[in-house]
Amino acid sequence: MIIVLGAVFVAVALLGIAAHIVDSTGQFMLVAAALARLLMVAAVPGAVLLGVGVGWWGVAFGSLVVVVALSTQFPLVRSRFRKPNTQGTRFGVLSANILLGEADAGAVVAAVDAHSPDVLTVVELTPSAHEGLVAAGILERLPYTFVSAASGGNGTGIYSRYPISDETRHDGYITELLSARVQVPDGPWPLVFAVHPVPPWPRNPSEWVRELAALGQLMDKIPLDDGPVVVSGDFNATFDHKRYRDLLSNRYRDAAMEVGAGHLATYSADAWYPPLIAIDHILVSDAAVIDVGVVELPGSDHRGIRADLLLRAP
Repeated sequence: MIIVLGAVFVAVALLGIAAHIVDSTGQFMLVAAALARLLMVAAVPGAVLLGVGVGWWGVAFGSLVVVVALSTQFPLVRSRFRKPNTQGTRFGVLSANILLGEADAGAVVAAVDAHSPDVLTVVELTPSAHEGLVAAGILERLPYTFVSAASGGNGTGIYSRYPISDETRHDGYITELLSARVQVPDGPWPLVFAVHPVPPWPRNPSEWVRELAALGQLMDKIPLDDGPVVVSGDFNATFDHKRYRDLLSNRYRDAAMEVGAGHLATYSADAWYPPLIAIDHILVSDAAVIDVGVVELPGSDHRGIRADLLLRAP
């Protein structure tokens, strides 16, 4: 019985490893990838149980699975040991998914007061939620806006401390995908995207695959000499989804990974248990990352994510 139980634990961990590695478009494996980090934890009790039941061979096999699992997650913390960059123009970003407009508008504005972002990107922004943010004083903090509010979870907004230009609503996405250039004084002007690809579950996962691919193509089309780029929002994808890792390159980097922050879980924040998966991200190009953290958003099923950046000229 001990051997069987150990084998089951190791099999669960191997499923997590496979979900991390495989470029799957099937719903089962995509959901498994969202939970891959948790599935891989099963390798530890699996190794112990196999060691008890089989002996050193069981320990060796189980330990190998543990090492492989750890290697898949090491990139999340690797940069913790790097010396931080201190050159550039300071720029703060806060991303918030406000759950069909149901998050407490006052709490969102309080988060802006607490963290002083230069840009707030909001997804699942309804017309009434935008009105609530205005009533709570968002325009006194971030007076320049590009908003495409919509019913349900389809609306998006960009709120900026500085004037914005090049406002663009990008077609071909189920939810609103917006971008705008922020006219930062005495520094490069970053192009900021507010994104919200649809989830792979319970929707048809082909929509998620298509939207992540389209987002990657959109990001890659931006000229290299165009200045800093910030892509902020709810990606409905974790680091363990290969399609998300495909967005990362020498040009685009995950802000949390840049400071070795590990797994910043943001969803689901309204359950009795703590958030388990990290699907909200901030990606940057031509910017150093100083600090990253999560922000509580009462009334939402997501935590927000914030990043303090140093913008660099290309």
